[in-house]
Amino acid sequence: MGVVGCGMIAQLVHLPYLAALSDRFDVVAVCDRSFELARSVAERFRVPAAYADLEDMLAKTPDLDAVVVLTLDHVQPVLAALERGKHVFTEKPLGYTLAETERVVGAAARTGRKVMVGYMKRYDSGVRRGLEEIARIARPVMARVHLVVGPDYGNWIIPELGTVTRAQDPVPARPDPRRGRVLDEFGEASPELLETYMDMFGVWSHDINVYRAAFPAEPASIKAHRSPDGRTLTATLQYADGFQCVFQGASTSVHRFEESLTVWGKDRTVTLDISNPFLPNTPSTVRIWRDEPPTGPGSSRGAASEQTVTGSHEEAFKAQLAHFHECVTTPSTPPLTSADEALQDTRLMIDIVRAAAERP
Repeated sequence: MGVVGCGMIAQLVHLPYLAALSDRFDVVAVCDRSFELARSVAERFRVPAAYADLEDMLAKTPDLDAVVVLTLDHVQPVLAALERGKHVFTEKPLGYTLAETERVVGAAARTGRKVMVGYMKRYDSGVRRGLEEIARIARPVMARVHLVVGPDYGNWIIPELGTVTRAQDPVPARPDPRRGRVLDEFGEASPELLETYMDMFGVWSHDINVYRAAFPAEPASIKAHRSPDGRTLTATLQYADGFQCVFQGASTSVHRFEESLTVWGKDRTVTLDISNPFLPNTPSTVRIWRDEPPTGPGSSRGAASEQTVTGSHEEAFKAQLAHFHECVTTPSTPPLTSADEALQDTRLMIDIVRAAAERP
């Protein structure tokens, strides 16, 4: 394995779990624009080689089986690794536009390499159980996706969990290339609407991915509203069969993490409460409400039943890396969170933001 990007997510999550899975992974190189950071992280995690340039790493470690992309902007490193014949695990989002995401999907198909996107919540045992319970609903009538987190979209918790080494050597500043590509494809957008777009692809994309796992069909219509600053979004998705979903995304100053998917159906209601992913080994929970059949003579209605199911304490970040290993070593196993699925997520996210562009 080679790891591209040595920042927070690499140090707190991926490199520790790659080390914990040393029976499956051997990290032989890390890469970061800051060579001093790459070298420091390599020493900390006992990785033999550090590089400041991805092409240099790929050229000098030709025997790599796969590359983990943990940079701010993922598309170019993913494409570079695919062109060198490497399988790729990349943090979400895969891309910020349809064009670049389609390009990755095409490159993966052409090279025959696997691309897996790091939607770790799909590997949480509680989330998996919640999706199973939602699939059992006889006829869903309404859903709500709810994400309200504390300052800095939940990243306030990171300094409380561990120490992250930052780059100390001067790295040339450069403009964020993502926003320019978004504007080229999306069209004219105010700074506030662009903020909504980046938040959608940044933090809310996890919830879109979980929701689409339950309801992959394309909505017939979408209505959406954003706050004046672009940091709060609500949307209503209407489907051809009458099913509706309300999406809520926001950040507040309260140091709290709320993330859930609730589905109301003809025969039961299911709520999936998703735990903060940065809290290690913290299970997500599922609550199911349904009516039991009448029992006993003269009964006209059975008891109301409420069941709570707690997921295992298995770490979702670790489970997704184990799945990536299975996908690479077993050609017939496709990634659960594939590039093709990420493309469908991208389409829905852009449609929601376009709907919000019509009504601030």
